[in-house]
Amino acid sequence: MSRVRIAAEIAGAAVLLVAAIGIGAFLREQRTEPQSPAAAPLAESLAAPTQRPQPNCAVLGQVTPVPVPPLATVDLANGKKSITSAEGGYTVIVPTAWLVQPGIIEGTAWFGQTRITSYDPKTLPRPGPEAPGILPPSFGISLDLQLWWNPKGEALDQFAQHMLIGPDQLAVLPGGVVSVGGKQAYRTTIQDQRQYQPATGPVITTRQTRIVWIVPTDRNDRVLVAYATPGESDLFPEVEKIVGAIVLTTPASPTLPVIHQRDEILGRWLYDKSGAPIAGRRAEAKLLTYGETVAAFGGGTGLPRIDRDPDELFWLVAVTGPDLPQGRGGPGGTSPPTAWIMYEAPATNDRYEGAGTRFASAGTWPADFDALPDRCR
Repeated sequence: MSRVRIAAEIAGAAVLLVAAIGIGAFLREQRTEPQSPAAAPLAESLAAPTQRPQPNCAVLGQVTPVPVPPLATVDLANGKKSITSAEGGYTVIVPTAWLVQPGIIEGTAWFGQTRITSYDPKTLPRPGPEAPGILPPSFGISLDLQLWWNPKGEALDQFAQHMLIGPDQLAVLPGGVVSVGGKQAYRTTIQDQRQYQPATGPVITTRQTRIVWIVPTDRNDRVLVAYATPGESDLFPEVEKIVGAIVLTTPASPTLPVIHQRDEILGRWLYDKSGAPIAGRRAEAKLLTYGETVAAFGGGTGLPRIDRDPDELFWLVAVTGPDLPQGRGGPGGTSPPTAWIMYEAPATNDRYEGAGTRFASAGTWPADFDALPDRCR
């Protein structure tokens, strides 16, 4: 396990992992651990049991799997190696000795992401309390490549003003146009600062910069973001050349069958563990892309970084009726009964990272759910 905690960069992904663990456990346990019957009177008055049959996705369940290759590294036998993200649509060439992983958390592959470090995080000394998320320039440099949402199709300089990378961020400084992979990109600088008050003595202020490149892609709703940390490292000129020489390609998209069908998803809610129907329950599931489910949640996790394939198929599920689980938004024992739940469930795999859940204590049904499309066929 790494001895360094670069909190400024992994906080968002850690939230997604916690959410993944929570929703997975929630779905496993909800049929065997019923909630208090105090929720039943309100839920029964709001519920309308599912009446019409809802077909499974027979066609999509039979498609031939065509996965996207994972992050690929090739030794060029000249002191360099190439790193290609097929789903991210880019190739970079870096020194052979530099370490590579498919995302900001070791051991977890995130959509289109690459983290490259000139150092081994496991060998770094434990940081002190004054700036645990800021790496001293003498330790080396990291380069992260990620896809970010740009839902409004903003100009790159305007998009930069909304960027937030980590809790130590102080300001986004003015930038300018540069060339990356033959495209006009925007380069800016993020100023980080952390202040720490020791028990005795003056406040300790630690600063660093992140150099950020925002590169347009073939789609107006997303951009490629590369950032080097810290900008004060002696290795920054080399990283600057690496980014300028990025080779941009058309991102690849997988074709995967639906392995979790509608009856499986709805059966978790409409029947108890003995197989008997639960009176007063209504449950509906619509097959959408992940991007569509995020939009249905009004932005999902709120992270502009894209951690899941926006075209990946997900079930958007809505449930109302008696004995629904309660959310964890308040102190124990104070949450009101749940009127309805809406959540995302992967249809082509078992990964719940980035899946959202909403618990509502008022209303009868999630607004606009019935008007959403259904890609199931």
